[in-house]
Amino acid sequence: MSTSDCELPYSVLYAASVSLTAVTFVSGISWALMTALYTITRRTVLLVVWISILWVSSSLSTLANAYCALYAYSWQMDYPGGPVTYLADEWNRPMPALAYWTYFITMWFADALMLWRVTIFYHGVHRLLNLSVRTVMFTIYIGAVASSCFSLAILSTNQTFYSKYSQKAGIPCFTLSVTLNVFATALISIHLFSFKRWAEKNLGRKENSPYTSIVGMLIESSSLYATWSVAFIILYAINNPGQYIMLMTLCNVQVR
Repeated sequence: MSTSDCELPYSVLYAASVSLTAVTFVSGISWALMTALYTITRRTVLLVVWISILWVSSSLSTLANAYCALYAYSWQMDYPGGPVTYLADEWNRPMPALAYWTYFITMWFADALMLWRVTIFYHGVHRLLNLSVRTVMFTIYIGAVASSCFSLAILSTNQTFYSKYSQKAGIPCFTLSVTLNVFATALISIHLFSFKRWAEKNLGRKENSPYTSIVGMLIESSSLYATWSVAFIILYAINNPGQYIMLMTLCNVQVR
């Protein structure tokens, strides 16, 4: 494929991905700022900063992945082994490095946000139950962060993300992140179910508020991310080409 044949679609497609990401980024930040203006406290400022970091890191990861994919499939079609081989061989170049660094940063902050949600829901329950939930959740979170740091350390030694050494660190990292999200969703759903039963018993009527809908809570929480991640982990473990597509969209799915 010649440069003149691929320059226009490559430029146009990348510009479109930048525009789409910019729109979602600005919309998300604007919503967060407008929400914070109602009650400006230390917590709301912290949440706005937290959400901003999530949006920035996830947007950078999306843009970097889009750039790598478009560049490989527009300019490297004649590369020995094809564009997929090119992406694997050039994994440690600046743009791919930006993609996986920003992904791991997004994962740390998104998982921590999930951890915070659980602690909010279980605040005020029995001290032993609260301590048990916090201990289990923090242990899983620390394991996910530690394994992701180990994965980054391996990548810094010029190993590709798809090498067997990276897989040994990457699979536990993704598995722990999924476990954290699934466990958090289950804990929140159990607590809401218990509250719904208590409300029905004491108020004498069914409580169908969206805040106590278990199905709605599961959808609102990380069920989509968990399903997407499990599919990616399986494809990643068996080294199936579908892992490339799943990985490029995993960050977006986790945040949104």
